[in-house]
This record gives sequence, structure tokens and C-alpha cells, in this order.
Amino acid sequence: MKALLAQLKIENKLFVRSVDGLFWTLLFPVFFIVLFGLIYGETQWDDIRAIDYLLPGIIVMALMVTGIMYTTVAFVEERIKGIYRRLSLTPLTKQTILSAQLINRYLLILAQTALLLVVGFAVFKINIVGNWFLFFLVLSLGALCFLSIGLALTGFINSTGSANAISMIVFFMLMFLGGIFFPVEIMPEFLSYFANALPSTHLGDAFRAIIIYGQGLGDIWTNIAVVAGWMVAAFGVAIKTFKWE
Repeated sequence: MKALLAQLKIENKLFVRSVDGLFWTLLFPVFFIVLFGLIYGETQWDDIRAIDYLLPGIIVMALMVTGIMYTTVAFVEERIKGIYRRLSLTPLTKQTILSAQLINRYLLILAQTALLLVVGFAVFKINIVGNWFLFFLVLSLGALCFLSIGLALTGFINSTGSANAISMIVFFMLMFLGGIFFPVEIMPEFLSYFANALPSTHLGDAFRAIIIYGQGLGDIWTNIAVVAGWMVAAFGVAIKTFKWE
């Protein structure tokens, strides 16, 4: 536990020193909710305000920005700089390093989501109809899922350029095929089969069920199971493919 806390402290320092990280993880999602809120205003989509429909998707997008894009690129950059090679000479295990990364990014995601909700409540009068505990549970599961995917990607990447390219490809695929900003039902049938297997699709559906319709755990257990399956599989790959240098 002492080693984990020490490594977590290091991860926090590295993040605070990263101007790019602060922008992409905290300010970029807020830019999106403000932009969409100003564009659509009080527009109704099937008796639902557009901004109420879009908020769950923006939260999922924010989780992917931190969990996939930022985590993948930052981890690869630190490995190239030799940070993990030096850590390999200490008693730290790869499980401790990955756990510290997960906790650091998870705390960041909590701050990121809180900022989005504050802007949504204060500026656009958004309301969460469902259970707050269930919302937090789904948020935590989604955060750990995308963070695990981001860490899993690092095991197959050897340069910063590749990290940027690969993380962006995965990010945009999960965003545009995951029904984040438009329903999966309007996609061609062959794409909808693929989309329905993605964690972003199920996480967005779970958030909408809670935020807009006030549904409970029994209504979204399938979504939770799919996201949890992705999380376990991705974290297993991350541990298996972890490289010190």
C-alpha cells in the first residue's frame, strides 16, 4: 500500500505539470457541452431537450478522452523517457504501476464529470432524474473500462506518434460507432451489429436510462455486464503486455 501511494503521488505530480493534459481532460469536454448547449438551446428531440439527450454522450466522450487518448499517449511518452525503466530497478511491480495509473486517472475523471455537471446544472438547467448512486456506479465502471483499454493499447505501441494515431483511431471509432451523439438505430444494419458490441454504446445507453428516464439497475444490467466484460478483458491484456521500456 505504501508503494502504491508513493507512485500515485508521482502520477499526480506528472499530471499537474502537463498543460496539454489539463486542457484535454478538463476544458475540452466543457467546451463541447457549452457548444452543443448554445447550438441546440431548448430544441426538442422526441419530447426530450437536445442538451439532455447529449449530456450522457458528452460524459462518455470525456471518459474516453481521459481513459484512452490521454492515458495512452502520456504512458507511452513516460516510457520513452525512461521513467518506467528506472522504476523497474525498484521493488515496484507492474500491477502497482498500473493501479496507480488507474487511480490517478479515475480521480481525474471524477473531477472532469463534476465540472461537466456543474456547467450543465448551472447554465442549461440539466437534471438527473434517476438514482445518484447508480449514476456513480456506472460512471466508475465506465471510467475503469476505458482506462483499461487505454493501458492495454500501450502494450502494442512503441512511439509517441503511433500512440497519438492509434488512440485517436480507437477514440473516434468508439465515439462515432458508439451511438454517443446519435442513435445506433439510424446506422446501416451491418454497422449496428458492430456498434452494439462496443462499450461506448452500452455506457451511453446506461447513462441515458438513468439521467433521462430514471430507470434502475434491473433495466441496465445488460449494459453494465458488457462494459464490465470489456474492462476485465482489457485490464488483463494491459497486465500481460506491460513493458518497462
